[in-house]
Formats: sequence, C-alpha cells, structure tokens
Amino acid sequence: MNDSHPKHNNFSLTNPLLLYSCGSDLIVDYIELADRNNFEIIQIVNNLEEFIPHSVSKYVTKNETLKNGTPFLVPLFTPYNKYLAVQEALSLGLKPALILNDRNNDLPKKFEHGVGCFINKRVVIGSESKIGNYVTINRGACLGHHIVLEDFVSIGPGVTTGGGVTIGKGSLIGTGATLLPEVKIGENAIIGAGSVVTKNIPNNALVMGNPAKQVSENKKPI
Repeated sequence: MNDSHPKHNNFSLTNPLLLYSCGSDLIVDYIELADRNNFEIIQIVNNLEEFIPHSVSKYVTKNETLKNGTPFLVPLFTPYNKYLAVQEALSLGLKPALILNDRNNDLPKKFEHGVGCFINKRVVIGSESKIGNYVTINRGACLGHHIVLEDFVSIGPGVTTGGGVTIGKGSLIGTGATLLPEVKIGENAIIGAGSVVTKNIPNNALVMGNPAKQVSENKKPI
C-alpha cells in the first residue's frame, strides 16, 4: 500500500487506460471519472462473465498499440470475476492503474491504498483507514475510521460501517448493508443487501438479514 492521499493524474493521455467494464450499467460512471482524471479509456465490454479473461486476451492480442506496461483497471463488483480478470491482465504484461477516484469524495488526508482501486461518487472514508489492491467502493458508501479493506473487496452502494471494521480478502458487501463498529468480516464472505451485521462473520459465509445470519456458503473463493 502507498501511505499517501490518492493521486489523480497517474498516466498521461499518451497511455490508454484498459477498462474491464464487462457490460456493467456503471460504465457511465467509469467513463465520467476517467475523463475527470485525464485518462483515455479503451472499453472492453463482455456480458458473459465466464468469458471475461478470454475476451481480454483476445483484445490485447489484436491491438498492436497495447504493450507491456499499459495501465488497466478492473472495477468489477464480483470479487471472483475481478480476480480472474486481474490475473490475466498481469500475465499479459499490463500494469494496474493506481486508483480511479472522484475528486469530490471525502477521503482522509492520511490514507493508505493499494493499486487498481475504484472509488465511485459520494464516498466518505474515515481517518486512519487502509484499503488493499483491486478494491471497489461504490456510490454513497460511508465507511468509518480505522477501516481495513483487504485485497479484492467490493463495497456496494450505500454501505455504512462503524469504526474499526475489517473486511477480509475477496469479500462482497451488498447494497445498503450496515456493519457495526469493530466487526470483522472473514475472507470471501458475502453480506446480503440491506443486512445489519452485529458480530464477526467467518470466511466464505453468505449472510443475510437483520441481524445478519449465515444462510449458505460462498462457492467461489479466490
């Protein structure tokens, strides 16, 4: 992670940004934020999730302008698909962009983040927080102080957390979920939309409800 406030102009317009949009309705947000941050986007859209990595390799092979070190961003919401796409991009010699962030977001001055992160509009993150690599935080999320988001975490729109929350690698927090202070979410867990999490959640758990209870397991750990 980099111990600094997110930087915005990570690459000049002479270098394109390879964007794995995969047919998401949020493509309009990706395009707008990229434009605000002076990125030049190359769109890759594929609605068949199981073919995400294959579409990427075919695209890179056919475009001679792409070369080792071309920056890429994978703002996919499903951690497993995001992981697959990232692994192939790295194997092709592409380089992860640092972060794509709306400049109007309320982020702490002292803020640690990894590479390949996407932070959508109207996001608030409390002080002394850390986020890992390839993290996606969607619209309107409000995260408390001393938050830790490990690699490949996805935060849905309108998620709210108290302070001191830790979310493990590859976990997905659904739209409008609430996590109480000091809660720890295990790796590859899924928190259902609107759930209220009042206690620690184990690895690979699928939880729902208020209070949230485990109903199944996540079958696609990364």
